[in-house]
Amino acid sequence: MATETQTEVDRLLEEILAKSREPSAEEDEATEKDVDLDKIDKPSPPSRGLCRRCGENKPINRLMLCYPCWVKTNLEEKGWREGQPHPEWCQCSCGAHGRKSEGN
Repeated sequence: MATETQTEVDRLLEEILAKSREPSAEEDEATEKDVDLDKIDKPSPPSRGLCRRCGENKPINRLMLCYPCWVKTNLEEKGWREGQPHPEWCQCSCGAHGRKSEGN
């Protein structure tokens, strides 16, 4: 025979379980203070190393490419091939374009 009435023990158990589900004020403050994203040390990308494309030890960017190889990669994505003159819109400083100060 099961009784449907709630005993004192059942009520106390429900109260304890309800309190454990509610986050306390101390826990709320702790989670806010845990992580400050501005203060986390972030590793800087390499500034010098071997280029993935040409293999030379030069200053490199986050893509691990030196500047000339980065320019070539960007131009190749737009249909340019090695040996062709750089397009007028390129404006890189790889020496493939004449200097603006030439002729002065």
